[in-house]
Amino acid sequence: MLSATKNFFLTFLIALVIFSMIAYMLVGLVLNNLLGIGEETTAPAEDTASTPEDNNQGSIGIQFGNTGDSFNILLIGTDYRPSEFVDYDPQMLERLYGIVEGEVLPAPTPSDIAPKPGSVVSDKSFQSPDGILAEDGSLIFSGGFYNIDYRMIETDALVLLRADKERQQFTITVFPTDAYVDMNGRYFKLSEIYGRYGLNVLLDKIYAMTGMTIEHHAIISMTDFPQLVDTLGGITYNVPFDMKYTDYAGGIDIDLKKGAQRLDGEGVLDLLMFNNYTYGGSRSKTTVEVMKKFITTFISITNYNRAPDVFAKLETLCDTNFTLNDFKNNLDLIFKYAHNNREVSVVIKQITVGNVELTVIDEVKTCDVFASYKRIYN
Repeated sequence: MLSATKNFFLTFLIALVIFSMIAYMLVGLVLNNLLGIGEETTAPAEDTASTPEDNNQGSIGIQFGNTGDSFNILLIGTDYRPSEFVDYDPQMLERLYGIVEGEVLPAPTPSDIAPKPGSVVSDKSFQSPDGILAEDGSLIFSGGFYNIDYRMIETDALVLLRADKERQQFTITVFPTDAYVDMNGRYFKLSEIYGRYGLNVLLDKIYAMTGMTIEHHAIISMTDFPQLVDTLGGITYNVPFDMKYTDYAGGIDIDLKKGAQRLDGEGVLDLLMFNNYTYGGSRSKTTVEVMKKFITTFISITNYNRAPDVFAKLETLCDTNFTLNDFKNNLDLIFKYAHNNREVSVVIKQITVGNVELTVIDEVKTCDVFASYKRIYN
């Protein structure tokens, strides 16, 4: 009797467990069918394409194509301010801008207007009123001309941008314009090359230092640069320290306070012109940061569809061969990769010419730096 009762309870418990499991499965199936729970869903494929961003850094949902090709563009910022200064050399104005001053007599051609092949740095070089001369009497380091009679047009900023489609990035190179370069055995500041010899010689010199053919250029003067920035609505920049400098003769009055702030065109111009980095940093570093801000601001304050209209306004403020059609053809490439950028720096060295210590761009090592990034030499 006891054994039979025990078997009954065991059988009952087993049946209860089995019934409970079946009931649980049936109830779940019914609920899934009624409520749509547990249906198999396929998650959409992850979108890895870059999209432009608005001011709040939010995606505006543009899908890019694969249009555009790698290109190089040299940005040239000059100190040309004709509204403030009238003592520019007329020959220089005619050569660079086609401006003919009918009532101003042209200055005589300086003896060092063109490089002299064969001039070499000599231990026996000596000082002269014109600069430092080699043993054969040829000028190897100019003390600067037009300082008395005429004002020189110099380049305060030289920035090389490469849109690299293969590497999917932009590279930025800021050239130290106060450094000297070797022009066939004679040394000139890089900032003087454009004013002395014109655009083509400057482009050839950049090619000699980097191995990169410069297909495009954009020249902007100090007079027009503020308008360029204002067209973008200004840029936000963290000024590293109080920047204050006044040069009444040069028409310069810089007074920027430390901290993050929105800078209009005049504020950015003051930032780039300031050159007293006693407490660290450098003008070149600031120029790099400003250029990056300029690029990212350009592709963030405008959406994809409006970008050509904004560029058309920028184009009118520059002397450039990068046309609106060039921009449209590379629109996807620019928006897709401009945020992914890195700096490629030139190499400098110290040399002594006569009794003068010069900071010179080391062209051989600089070329090696660009070669290491697998740049195309053509």
